[in-house]
Amino acid sequence: MSSLPAKLAMTLALAVPICLAGCDKPDQQGEQAGAADLGVPRIRVAPVQEVVPQVSSRHLVLLAPWRQAQLSPRFGGQIAELLIAEQTEVAADQLLVRLVDADARGSLISAQASRTSSEKRLVDLDRQLADARKLLETGAGTRREVERLETEIETTRASIRQASGQVIQSRDRRQANEILAPFAGVITSLDAELGEYASPGARLATLSELDILAVDVPLSEFEMVVHERGALEFQVMVRGQPVDTSLEWIAREADSGTNTFPARLRINNADKRLRAGEAAEVFVRGDKGKPELVVPPTAVRWESTQAYLLRATTVGSAAQGGEQTREQLERVDVSVHEDVGGQVAVSGPLAVGDRVVSSGPSTLVDGDEAIMIPQVTAPGRVTAPARAPAGLSQ
Repeated sequence: MSSLPAKLAMTLALAVPICLAGCDKPDQQGEQAGAADLGVPRIRVAPVQEVVPQVSSRHLVLLAPWRQAQLSPRFGGQIAELLIAEQTEVAADQLLVRLVDADARGSLISAQASRTSSEKRLVDLDRQLADARKLLETGAGTRREVERLETEIETTRASIRQASGQVIQSRDRRQANEILAPFAGVITSLDAELGEYASPGARLATLSELDILAVDVPLSEFEMVVHERGALEFQVMVRGQPVDTSLEWIAREADSGTNTFPARLRINNADKRLRAGEAAEVFVRGDKGKPELVVPPTAVRWESTQAYLLRATTVGSAAQGGEQTREQLERVDVSVHEDVGGQVAVSGPLAVGDRVVSSGPSTLVDGDEAIMIPQVTAPGRVTAPARAPAGLSQ
């Protein structure tokens, strides 16, 4: 009887360690799983997107008058009247400058007198020729007299033509001494003074049309192709504000120095709120072609000259409360094209929405498994682990 309590106590003492060992088994399994995940590489993935390539360029240019004329005399002369000043608004055909026209007026009077005299002499010669022919028919005149009068008549007619030419030339020179405005605008520069001598071709003033302003923009060859499809757009910003503009023309021949095609935009400035010489930003945008599949630049990997991506497919179930998932990696060979919106256009056996490795160890190969680091879900808050393993390329 005394040995039974002793046996019972020994049995209980042996059972307690067994129970404790059984209760600790799940924690040990979790620690072992966490230790196993430490050797699995971490990656970030990005979706394959479809983007329409865009042409986009920005130009800083100056607003210019729509039309500008350098006013100068065709013939030299002294300035007799100066009817303008700088910043004067003038109308079309308004008299601006008059040169001394004494020589032109004298030449015009002389030419007109010479023509009048020759015309009167021609009338007299025609009458003499008619009388000479009548005398020749009756036998009282001679053939030589008729021929002399005919020759003199032709000479007189040539003199009339010459005098008429001198009249036109003199009248033109007299009119050239009056410099008129070819269009309505503003005198933006005045380089003459009253009484000075103006040489032929010397600039007297500059006339600018400011009701309409022009913006000249150089376009690239790609932008010209987009323009031919009618998909090119222009936006002009002045003082940080957009202004209405319209395309007036685009050159059909490239500039030999820059290999660009000049384009001119038209801006209505009837309210005079813009000034020529102000800086303007011109943004040129347009669809460049058909949609392209794009991935981040960091997703493209290289083996010699062959580019490839690692496509990620979720396998198994989420571990550690859904914060990390296992991804099966598959190599996909692609061809790399141009940059599109900060990403790289690729072609290959891909579809929109496929997930590819955007960053991860450079040692990843086809068939590897990796753990995806979740993306940022809110500003300043990430669901990914705080520290990535060594060797992760950002």
